[in-house]
Amino acid sequence: MKPVTKAVAVALIQALIVCSLGAKLLYDRRTRPQAWFKTQRYDPNLPIRGRYVSLQIEVNDSRTPEEIQQKFGSEIQMYESQRAPSFFGFGRECGSIAMRDSAPTAFFDSSAAWNCDNLTFERWRRGNDTVLRLTEPILFFISDTAKDPTRLATGDELWVLATIPRKGPPRPIALGVKKAGGKDITPLNLD
Repeated sequence: MKPVTKAVAVALIQALIVCSLGAKLLYDRRTRPQAWFKTQRYDPNLPIRGRYVSLQIEVNDSRTPEEIQQKFGSEIQMYESQRAPSFFGFGRECGSIAMRDSAPTAFFDSSAAWNCDNLTFERWRRGNDTVLRLTEPILFFISDTAKDPTRLATGDELWVLATIPRKGPPRPIALGVKKAGGKDITPLNLD
């Protein structure tokens, strides 16, 4: 085989690999559920080039407050007895995200909390409020000319529309804002 033929064959194989990944992502976007996730900006530390927003998403907890207290009561009590800051993380678990009652909800498995097969979740408590967050941040890439979407007015909330794959973190599609006291999410135009 001539060197030119080998080069064309290698280039074709590489193009097919990239196209197959793109086809899989498009297929997932069409067939897998999508949901809005409440999110907050997360301080990124990645050595990649480009402009992006690193987000940490919140999901509904499939455990009731009583189940959380029963399972993690000693951990909560330890933080409270040490007079830890009023905002602390506890209750780390492994699991996946699925839709329940039209809302993204975490479902837990029996994996060790520090060696998860899929996703890792952690509960955060501020005062009496507890939220469940995905520990792995998701990245939303924005253009160089787009205004920073994370700078919001007081009381407004940042939300991200994402596809929920069978395994792995949600894949972001769009960002939106819920105004203070409002119920609707308005998608942001980041062009």
